[in-house]
Amino acid sequence: MPKSRIPLPSIKTVLIVIVVITYTVTFTFLLGAILSSSHNEGMSSFGHIYMLGYDAHDGDIVIVNGNKTLNWGSVYIGSTTNRSFYLKSKSNVVTEPQLYYGNWTFKNAQEQQQPLPSLNNITCNWNLKNNTRFEPNQDTFITITLSVEYNPTFVEELIKYNTTTFSFDISIFPSQV
Repeated sequence: MPKSRIPLPSIKTVLIVIVVITYTVTFTFLLGAILSSSHNEGMSSFGHIYMLGYDAHDGDIVIVNGNKTLNWGSVYIGSTTNRSFYLKSKSNVVTEPQLYYGNWTFKNAQEQQQPLPSLNNITCNWNLKNNTRFEPNQDTFITITLSVEYNPTFVEELIKYNTTTFSFDISIFPSQV
């Protein structure tokens, strides 16, 4: 039985395929670059930390105008950002630390305060479990996570007011055991 030969494509067909692939890759790359530069909704952010019965030190803690602060850097919509530091109990009794956050401020590029957008999609949590107990002088490395979920209404509000930065307060207080 004679061997059947698979016909090879012509040079013209190969060249057309190469040109189509090259245009497709180039177009996809350029479109991605354009979309990422125009729809990359990022804002710089920081959070002042206020504590009663605890001290925050090292890690991502920075001192700004005498206040302990977490610099979140550029926060992007649809992302989570982590910051870590040591939390030390300054109490002489066993306590359970509680995390609270609020007092939001949104500003535009001219540092003018803007109306608060809907905050339902911004959360701040930490890696401590409920009922975590701190002994007197206990020093524990913790991580706080800032999450900004994508929400079209939230994005529209940020664009409408040209919001470029936001800040908020983080409070850590003990509840005595």
